[in-house]
Amino acid sequence: MYKTGFVGIVGKPNAGKSSLVNKMVGFKVAITTPKPQTTRFNIKGIRTSDTSQIIFVDTPGVHNPKHKLGEYMMKGVNVAILDTDVIVYLVDATKPVLDEANKRIMNDIVKAKKKIILAINKIDSIKKENILRIIEEYNKYIDNIGGSFKDIIPISVYKNDGLDILVKCIEEVLPEGEIIFSEDEVTDISERDIAEEIIREKALSYLNEEIPHGINVKIEKMKLRTTENGNEVYDIDAEIICKKDSHKPIIIGKNGEMLKKISTASRREIAEMTDTRVNLKIWVKVRKDWENIDNFLGNIKDKIR
Repeated sequence: MYKTGFVGIVGKPNAGKSSLVNKMVGFKVAITTPKPQTTRFNIKGIRTSDTSQIIFVDTPGVHNPKHKLGEYMMKGVNVAILDTDVIVYLVDATKPVLDEANKRIMNDIVKAKKKIILAINKIDSIKKENILRIIEEYNKYIDNIGGSFKDIIPISVYKNDGLDILVKCIEEVLPEGEIIFSEDEVTDISERDIAEEIIREKALSYLNEEIPHGINVKIEKMKLRTTENGNEVYDIDAEIICKKDSHKPIIIGKNGEMLKKISTASRREIAEMTDTRVNLKIWVKVRKDWENIDNFLGNIKDKIR
């Protein structure tokens, strides 16, 4: 009896959603940083085994949007809730508070009559008795809104603890079905999309706390060519878009050192991903209030699915 289906990974920023999807798939399909709201659009990670094909849908962190970008991000969460077979609601055990954004999404999940698995992540960072208090709080809330959890699984993505149990619980509630994606596929997004995300990840990692929320990355050109020696090279022209004039010199850095750092790390990882030499050029451009302008949100808006 083969199981196939879509599993939405939903939760607050920094709960570990992208790290969980990457670990489940065994391949880096989603970028991860300590900065909140790193994930901006839904990304599918595909895990295929002898017993099931589970298509994990990594979603942006649940929050109260303050601009169009945030609205599109939350629309992605709602699309995942409606279009998946199972929801894994991921909670950061070190910050388990149920805020209003959390409660609203949980209400939407219950209204959609979805099967819900509560996964409590980062249990390696708290005392065991605190896990019981988190379970009690979330059980009480979902019971009050007329829902229930199919299962509650304490896990640690970092320690690889409880993930095999989580997979078994997911398989139990997935519908029977034929394989959807070919066995060698691990994601549904293109190399171009992944390259944009890699550049943004490196920028998020190296820049200070204020700037990352105000940047976007757009690849203008990604072309494969063959050199005279018969070697293949990807020529990539990319833009880091920021929203303030004062951010541009920070991203570039003194004597261009910061931009060079971002470019070098991005080039290395894109080359590993494509198994091809990479010639990467990055420019920094200021586009004020880009988070509210559809022309600059196309690469995010188009991926709401």
